[in-house]
Order: sequence, then structure tokens, then C-alpha cells
Amino acid sequence: MTRANVDVQRGLGTRFSKVFAALALVSGALVLPSKEPQAQPAPPAAEDPIGNFVVPAEASERPLPKVAIAPSLAPDMEDVTLQTVVRRDLELSGEFEVLPSSAAPEGAYETDRPIVPKDWQAKGAEVVVRVIGRKLADSKVELVAKAYVLSNGGDPVFEKRLEVPLDRVRAESHYVSDQIIGALTGTQGGFFSHMAFVSGTGTLRRIYRVDSDGFDARPVSPPDQVALAPAYGKDGELYWAGSVQKSEFKIYRASEPTTPISTNIRGSIYGLGFSRDYSQVALSIGTSETVKIFSGTSFTDLKEASPIGLAFRPSFTYAGKLGFVGEGKFGQRVYVDGKAISPDGLMASAPTFCRHPDGNRAVFAVGVGKATDLVVAPETGGSLVRITQNMGSNSSPACSPDGRLVAFFSTRTTGEGPGLYVMRLDGGRPKRVSTLTGDGLRWDRLPPTKSVEKK
Repeated sequence: MTRANVDVQRGLGTRFSKVFAALALVSGALVLPSKEPQAQPAPPAAEDPIGNFVVPAEASERPLPKVAIAPSLAPDMEDVTLQTVVRRDLELSGEFEVLPSSAAPEGAYETDRPIVPKDWQAKGAEVVVRVIGRKLADSKVELVAKAYVLSNGGDPVFEKRLEVPLDRVRAESHYVSDQIIGALTGTQGGFFSHMAFVSGTGTLRRIYRVDSDGFDARPVSPPDQVALAPAYGKDGELYWAGSVQKSEFKIYRASEPTTPISTNIRGSIYGLGFSRDYSQVALSIGTSETVKIFSGTSFTDLKEASPIGLAFRPSFTYAGKLGFVGEGKFGQRVYVDGKAISPDGLMASAPTFCRHPDGNRAVFAVGVGKATDLVVAPETGGSLVRITQNMGSNSSPACSPDGRLVAFFSTRTTGEGPGLYVMRLDGGRPKRVSTLTGDGLRWDRLPPTKSVEKK
């Protein structure tokens, strides 16, 4: 056992409160090197060091296509679930203005009634979506989805029929939403997915998983573990780092939550991330001097990936480059492929990578003290754009699988209040999906769909 790990075990009892108070800012970074870190010079004074990074007002104000969802009076729970999920996903996507059910014309509740464009256009709709869920047998359900662009007439521009297992109706309803979004925008949505995060303080920190729309949040890690740094691996397996009775942090997974996974590098693990194709894994591991990033094809094939110290939150770009947050001259900076892409002195944390019409982007939190906001920058470096401001402290961003949305935690007291939010990458139309707060947020696609397409 290294000297760092001995110090971890000796020091956890007295240093937990200070260490974990910083987790929301450093996104799971537990900084416990064997030697006390040298004091860093203070950055130049500034009233608001990110005050000049402002998102353009038009980013959140441009008009969106008006979409109506044909209502249904069917009492079947399968139909109710499909209707509810599709409506919520289209609202959260930020791609549409979803009209209320009251906007439906007379007779719209009849599922076999043809779509008459002029009737719906009179209610302000430009697109109509009709979804139907019906039970086929004790264990099978049919999900039907159609989309009509009213300017093209009364024939659907998109139609899909899926046969799904009864116990998968809600998950496969998100899959239907993604198909509809893809038909209307050209790119499939990212709601057939799940999130994971850490919630709790001090020694009561557990890993939670939750659906992409905030539904069914539940703890995954055992209550006797102090948990941090969740990450989804292949086949939707959820991994995290956990400490039992003040021991060093080891890797655990949801399928065997009490059995630690061995690694070829000794030391406490403070960060974990997988590449998008799951062919690479990266860990933040405490060494005798500091915390460094190690990566490889498996947990037993790890090699030092960077000499930069105090390195946490490993994340991979779409091209497979390794990003993380590590020490700079005045604090923590975001690095991609060994190059710093965030300015020195801003205390950056929690990098994640999204798709953007102008190219792939890094999203991370920056700030001074307890105040943090989210900014966007090219993953190769460049100018920063601020996408939150004057709405509490916003932290721990995670990009959706399709790369168009970013989820994050906010302490805002206005609007919908504190909780877990989903927002467009341009900073527009943030919507709260859960009242839970935490850190270490990750967002990843579900394993392949269990649906069977019917002709």
C-alpha cells in the first residue's frame, strides 16, 4: 500500500467534511495526496471573472415549430404511458413548442379519425404527432407513432409500429420519442437513455440512477459505501468508486455492488470515465505525490495518460480524445489531449462533450468560490460562451447521447427552483426534471432497444 493510501485511511475521519464540501465544484474530486499541496498564487482579482461570457439573447428566443400531440381517451396504461413520455420528451428537447391538449380540434380524440390539416392549422399547429399504445398479449404491447407535417397534407411523413415487451413500455416509449424527433429534425433524439449521479453529503453519499426525463430516481450503491464518480460502461452497466469504513476508494458496479474490481495501478480511485464506444477507460488514481489520470483498454491495462497533477473527471470526446480537469498555475483547468482549453484562474470543473452545429463543444463549470456557471468552448480551445447566469450556482454538466442537450444541477431559487435541469446547448429553455441535487452527473444511452419493428 502506498503512503498516499495510508494517509487516506488515517485522514478520512477528520477531513471528510472539507473534502466532500468541494465535490460539487470539482465533480467528484477527492484530493488527498500524501503531502499537503503547496499553496497556489491567487488569480488576479475580478468582481466577476466570467461576467464577459454572455449567451446571445436570441439563442433562447427564436421561434420553434408548433407541434400538437393528438390526444387519446384510451384507458390502457400502455397508451397513457406512451402519450405522457412522448409529450414530455418533445417538450424537453427544446426543438419544438408543444401545444396543450386543449388545442386539439373537435373529434381529435378518435384515434381512427383522419388528420385534417386545416382543422389543426386553425388551432396553430404546424405538425401533428399521433401515438397509440395497445396491449397485444399478456407480455407484448404495440406502440404506434405517426407524424404529419400539415403543409404537406394529411398523409404521415413518418410512421412506425413497434412490438415491445410489456415490462419495457416506458423505456421503449423514449425510443419512440427519439424516432419522432429524428423524423422531424434529421437527427434522432437522446431520450432513450439514463443518468447517474451522486447525492448526499459527508459519509452519506450514494449513487443514483434516473431516467432521462427525471423519472424513477433510485439509489444503486450500498448505504455503507461512500460513493463518487459514477460512469456507464458497456451494456448499460453502472460503475462508481466507493469507500467502505474509511478504506481506499475502489471500483464497484451495479451488478455486483459489494465486490470491488481489481486494477493494475494501486491507489484510491477518485474519477472514472469510458469512451463512447466503451473501448477505453480512464481513472483518476491517487499516487504517492498527487492524483493522476491513467487510461487503457481495461481496468487491468492502465498506463499513465498525463503528467498533470490533481487530475479528475476523465471524459472522452467524440473522436476518443481524453479530457479531464487538472491543476494549472492558479487553480483547476480543463485539458483535452494534453492541451489546456480553459483560461487559468477560473477554477474549471466537470468537463463533458456535446455536439453543436458549429462543431463539437466542451461544456464545463467555471467560477470563483461557491458561485459557478456553465460555459461552452470548442474542444480544441478558443473563446468561451456562457450559457447560465444570474440563476444560482450551476454545476456538474453532462451531455445527452445525441449531444444537443446538457443536464446540470442548479441551486437557483427562481423559476422552478433548485434541482436537476435539462437545457439546450445554446442556453435556451432550461427545464427541471427532478428536485434532487448532487454532483458527478453522467448521461448515457441505454442498451439496444428490445422493440421489433412491424410492417
